[in-house]
Parts: sequence; C-alpha cells; structure tokens
Amino acid sequence: MFRYQLLQASYLTISSCLLSQITVSAASNAIAQPASNPVETTIVSQSIKPIKQQKRSRPPVFSGQKVRSEAVVPMGNNETIITKIAVRYVDEDGKLTTGKTNPDVITRELALQPGDLYNAKLAKEGLEGVLDLNIVERASLTLKTVADNRAVMTIAVQESSNLSLGFGLTLPPPTALQGPVRPTTVNAVSDSASGFGGGFQVGLLNLGGNNQEIDLGIEGGEQNFGLNLGYRKFFKHDRGIGVNFFSRRGVEPEFDESDRDLDLPDDDDPWVHRLGGGVEYFQPIGTDFAGALGVSYQRVSIKDGAFSDNIEPRDELGNRLMVSDDGDDLLTLNFAAVLNRQNNPRNPTRGYQLQFGSDQYFPIGEAGILANRLAASYTQYIPFPLFGFTKGARTLVLNLQGGTILGDAIPYDAFILGGSSSVRGYDTAEISTSRSFIQATAEYRYPIVGFNVFKNKIDVGGTLFIDYATDLGSADAVIGQPAIVRDRSGDGFGYGLGLRTLTPIGAVQTEFAFNEGGDPKFIFTVGDRF
Repeated sequence: MFRYQLLQASYLTISSCLLSQITVSAASNAIAQPASNPVETTIVSQSIKPIKQQKRSRPPVFSGQKVRSEAVVPMGNNETIITKIAVRYVDEDGKLTTGKTNPDVITRELALQPGDLYNAKLAKEGLEGVLDLNIVERASLTLKTVADNRAVMTIAVQESSNLSLGFGLTLPPPTALQGPVRPTTVNAVSDSASGFGGGFQVGLLNLGGNNQEIDLGIEGGEQNFGLNLGYRKFFKHDRGIGVNFFSRRGVEPEFDESDRDLDLPDDDDPWVHRLGGGVEYFQPIGTDFAGALGVSYQRVSIKDGAFSDNIEPRDELGNRLMVSDDGDDLLTLNFAAVLNRQNNPRNPTRGYQLQFGSDQYFPIGEAGILANRLAASYTQYIPFPLFGFTKGARTLVLNLQGGTILGDAIPYDAFILGGSSSVRGYDTAEISTSRSFIQATAEYRYPIVGFNVFKNKIDVGGTLFIDYATDLGSADAVIGQPAIVRDRSGDGFGYGLGLRTLTPIGAVQTEFAFNEGGDPKFIFTVGDRF
C-alpha cells in the first residue's frame, strides 16, 4: 500500500512541474555582482520568475546597466522622446555576442515605439514581457541620450539555451489545452495510468529565431506507455497557438483494483488506449486573467493487453467500459481560464486563484457521445501566524473544487476521487468515479529551516492538512458504474502532516496521511498541489 500510493502521487503531480520549463542553460552563477548605479533612479518589479530568480543572483553588466532577472527601468522624464529601439545580445559575462532571436520577437513585447514619449510604467511592463519569454535568460533596459530630450532605448538580452529537458512520471493530459491555464481540479479526469513507470520530455526552443518550439515526451512503465509530440508558436510571451499529437495506453485507476477487483472476461486488466491530437489558442483575457480555447480529437478503446489489438467493451460481469463495441470517437471543444491573484508564484502566502474548465463533447462515430464536462477550483491563501520554527511565512491554504458532467458520463473521462491530489490517505479513485463531485482541503504551512545548496536557496517547511470529497451520490450515473460495481464508498476524508521543500524546480513534498479508517499512506510528490 505504501509503494502504490507513492507512485500514484508522482503520476498525478510530477509532470506539472518537471515537464514544463526546465531548461538546460549555460548561464554561470560565478559572475561578479557589479556595484549599483547611485545616480540612476529605477522602478523595480516584484514579479520575478521563480526558476530564473535562482539562476541569476549574480548578473553580468552591459553598457553600465545590470542585466537582471527582474524588470528594472530608468525613471526618465516626461519630455524624453524615443528615437530608436535597439536590441543587443550578450553572453553570461555581459559581452556582446551574436543573437539567435529575431529582434522583432523582443520589440513586440514593448508598448513603446520610436517617436513615443518615454514612459517608465510602460517600459517596465514591456521588460517584464521580455523576461517572461522562455527564450530569454536575463534582460535589461537602458536609455542613452543622443540629443536634447531624445534618447535611444536599448534592450540587452541574454538568451536561454535552445534545448529543454524534463523528467517526470507521466505525460500531460490528452487534450489540446496543455498550457498553464488548464484547470488543475485534482485529477478530475481519469486519464492517468497506475503502476511503476517513468518518462522524459525533450524540446527544441526558438526554432528559426521566431520563438516557436517543438517537444517530444515519452513514457513507459509497468502499466503504461505512450508519447506526445507538441508544437507551439508564440506571438507574444503570453499568447500563441499549440498543436499536439498523442498515443498512450495504460491501466487507469477507474478500472483498477478496489475492494472488489473486476477484470476483463479473460481475467486480463483493461488497458485504455487513447490516440488523437488537438490545436489550441491561448491569450490574456484581462489583468491577471488568462484563457485558452482548443479543439481536440481522441479515439478511445479498451484493450486486453499492452500490445493487444483485441477490443473489450465490457468487464467480466458485462458492465460497459466504453460506449460502442469498436471504440469511442471523442471530438471536444476545450476551454480553460485562470484568474491568478497570488502574491508569489513560487510560494504563495496571500491572495487567491480561480480556475475553470469546460469540455464540450460532440456526437460523432458509433458512440455518439454528447456531453459537457465542467470543473472549477478556487484556492485562497491567508496569512495565519499560528506557529513555526524559524522566520518565514505561516499560511493557511483553503481549496474548494467541484465539477459535473451534463449528458453522457463516460467512465474513462469521469471524475475520480481519492489519491495524492484528491483525498490523501486513499489510493487514486478509491473513493469514487463519478458524474459530479465536491472536494475541500484545509492546509496549514509553516517554516522549519532554510539553507543554501550550490547557491540555490532551499526552504523546508511543514504542513498539516485535512481533505474531504464526495461524489454527491452520482456514481450510479456513470456509464458502466465503475465505482458502484467495485464497492467504492462515494465519500471520505483524510488527514496528516508532511514536509514541503521549496527548490529551484518547485515544491517537493513528502506526506504521511490517514483516512477515516486509520489506514496509513506515504506520499511523495513534486509540484504544488493547487
């Protein structure tokens, strides 16, 4: 039981951190920190990207201006006219070099253009956009006076590596929406395989110097294997298009072991095979508000083995595992949005985040599935100075999630409850596979100790938590009733404590949890739960 929960937790959470933006960078941390300019007044942004903040603690110098990982711009005055915008590329030592990126990719992040009056607020917003580009390691903005009230605005850029590499235990969900706005409603779709496994993702960034990228993810293990090929083209740092193709097969938790184990008629485990792809468009909707819209297609079939072509539409008792006998075609219109008002992306201690997602299924093929799957998640971060063992934030985190399926509730895309990203103390899907659900979590986070490893700050804290989820009595409305026939309870709560370590790759958590029956589970996850 201990080993199973550890592996399930990793499947549900690790890819969200490690498969996203871990890049192989040639930047050095052994660069001397230059003295600050005592004359120039600056505006400094507090919106610092967490991983880059760790790598850039000792930035180089270019033209007397620090090349920073945070947006620092001259104040200027209300009379300076920008005559030209220049882009200069530098290496980690601040020396001029040949850049790979087309200058237009940098300048299109700026609202200011030649002929405009310099505005420090707009300059800072533009530099923040440049720093948010995945292809940029560090950047700075300077003004050089060329005549009375006229100046050249220069953007100095240190580029990131063109290679990205990530390791995890599962690929992203099989949908067009694979960006950061996809709602993380505690594995609200049952598309993660169980058992021991591993995977990696490799990508090429900034193809053609135009901020487009291609990546390949491969996974394999005891009960799963698959691949995902993706392409993205960014129009700006926060908008663009994406295309992906995937093929994956695995034993998924909605059909896996419970108090009552049901297999296929030949006593084999049901393997869910998903083949398809999608396209998405993502952009901001408003301040701190982002959205994505996509169209995806899947061919889903249940096989009797990892490499078998035999389709098995029913389990050993005759319960439906899919809608048609030959495989289900799923054509969906996907929408997701996130309103993020957290104060710190690395370790939020106040503010909130609201996420919402909708997947509209259109009836095509023999299955003719018509449905809309809705899910939402709200997280509130509250300063709560109860106790701690060193200086640092003490935070109460409250999370409420819910969802429902209008129309055909297919079992392999239903909501699954229980597990490391749902109710800790249970195995994945041990509580239910349902049409609807509500889930709540209260978690107290407190500091224990902080130290440095290879010039990276590591903060170790503790957590106390309690989780609860219910399927609202909707398990019998799922096609094939996988939770009912496997004697799953339909609701449950768990509680426990753990260690939460903040590292350059995200939060690493080890937790010890119990369910209401007193059964213990040890959990290891990488990436924040919410």
